[in-house]
Amino acid sequence: MDGRRENARSARKQIFTALLATIPTFTYGIQIGWLSPMGPLLKSADTPALVPFTDNAISWMAAALPLAAICGIPFFSYASDRFGRKICIIGVSFLSCISWTIKLTLITPTALTTARVIAGLASSGCFVVVPVYVKEISQDSLRGALASLTMTVCKLGVIFVYAVGMSVSYKANQAIYLAIAACHVILFCFMPESPNYLLKIDNEAKAAKTICWLRSMSRTNKVVVEELSKLKTEQCIYEAMPRVTVMSVIRDKATFSALRVTLVLMGMQTLSGCFALMNYAADVFRRAGTEWSPNTLALFMGSLQLAGSFFTTMSIEKFGRKLPLACSSLLVSICMATLATYFLLGSESVRWLPVTAVCVCILAYGAGLAPVPMVVMAEVFTFQMRARMAGASMAFSFFCSSMTVLFYTPVANQFGEYVVFYTFATVTLLGVFYTVFCVPETKGKSLDEIQSYWKKPETVFV
Repeated sequence: MDGRRENARSARKQIFTALLATIPTFTYGIQIGWLSPMGPLLKSADTPALVPFTDNAISWMAAALPLAAICGIPFFSYASDRFGRKICIIGVSFLSCISWTIKLTLITPTALTTARVIAGLASSGCFVVVPVYVKEISQDSLRGALASLTMTVCKLGVIFVYAVGMSVSYKANQAIYLAIAACHVILFCFMPESPNYLLKIDNEAKAAKTICWLRSMSRTNKVVVEELSKLKTEQCIYEAMPRVTVMSVIRDKATFSALRVTLVLMGMQTLSGCFALMNYAADVFRRAGTEWSPNTLALFMGSLQLAGSFFTTMSIEKFGRKLPLACSSLLVSICMATLATYFLLGSESVRWLPVTAVCVCILAYGAGLAPVPMVVMAEVFTFQMRARMAGASMAFSFFCSSMTVLFYTPVANQFGEYVVFYTFATVTLLGVFYTVFCVPETKGKSLDEIQSYWKKPETVFV
């Protein structure tokens, strides 16, 4: 009975810590959904700016975030190992505070693009540092579920910005988002540092204390002793390894194979087109000729995405990583092809079809393509490589995201929207085959077991 109470208390502490750590991804969700309600407002005659914004200005604002994120990734990859996970997570929210302050006080294309650049720097930390921190504070049985919280909370942020964007004024919007980021800066100061990092800086006593607090157990408990011993062994292996270089990554079969799989999964995630769809949700609904309010539909779409992410959070330890990812990719491919066919044929009698396709697409995306690559990225690398390889993976992801949002409008205008959506459909269909044949199942496996998959000489996926 006492053991069950301890386990429940331990799970609650880990869930609370992980949720608080993922608040920066909530603000990132606000940032990526921000243009859907705010873009049409800024371009309208009722704009809070002196003059309405142009389509070109909105496109660059959309692309600024992922492009800036690429630049911020090397810094956060280095800083998380040099200064710790905790201080970097606080730094992410501090950058968000600066971004929202600019949006609140200056409403010009240059100022808002600058604010999006700063938000991009913050978002690089969200997906380099936060998944690593959550992984390192979690026990193996909760690792998948807590890691998937990163994207679930992000989708909650998307819903939040759709709802608030429709309800209050432009300036009230920015003030609310600023308050959320500022509160997180203060609250996270009271959270523990990752035990892995504490051992890295030779603070074994504090690492043990952190594990005891997270697991709700005494220092002499067998679970705490074994976990600390395992982390110390990993740290000894880490210290014995040579300095991480490009060649050391290439020569290490397991690390290079894990990096390749992670890069492909990130490419599948971003080149699926769902990131562009979220930024231009209101425009897609309007071009489809629907009579519903575009922002109301966008709110509904965000709710579906959250539902998908929540389903994955609750079920990922049951169904694993491969099945949700493959099924999600297939559904997204079908929906993108449906949208492409609709825009190609231009049938006015089935205006419900693109709306349905978009909503099902985002639901499917939230249930697999959005969270699973992040979970896998946090699971497949050693402590020595984790921050740097996560940084490389996210740099590639943000580059792909920036290309999709930057070229979405000009390509759609020049060649037709059906070309864009058929391209997205093709990418995700190829992703289905890659997932089935080339991605290992990592559910419930230790790092050694995962990496042994690529170390076996008989495997063909190396």
